[in-house]
Amino acid sequence: MEILDLQGSQQFSPEHHVYKTLSETPYSSISVVGWEPGQTSPIHCHPTADEIYHVLEGEGLFNDGRREVTLRPGNTVIFPAGEVHLVKAVTRMVLYRVQAGPDRHAQAVKDWPAR
Repeated sequence: MEILDLQGSQQFSPEHHVYKTLSETPYSSISVVGWEPGQTSPIHCHPTADEIYHVLEGEGLFNDGRREVTLRPGNTVIFPAGEVHLVKAVTRMVLYRVQAGPDRHAQAVKDWPAR
């Protein structure tokens, strides 16, 4: 059993959002991500991994190229493997992130909106 400290693991930077990895196995990765207002992820996908975000604090825009949705504390979004997406913080935001799949690396995507 592994116990994770979500509150104590939060980190922020004025330059970029901060991923704090809490646990990693061959099949999944769990992290807490701290975002300052206006910080935006690159347009990307994870070809062989699902990416799940649960909003712990703040507010953000989550975009899959077809629609953009504002999520707040208690909301969860799932980007299935291969789905192109972008995340932008509206306020200071803390996300609980789970990636599940054999290769969780992000792949930059140039064509937007998603296919």
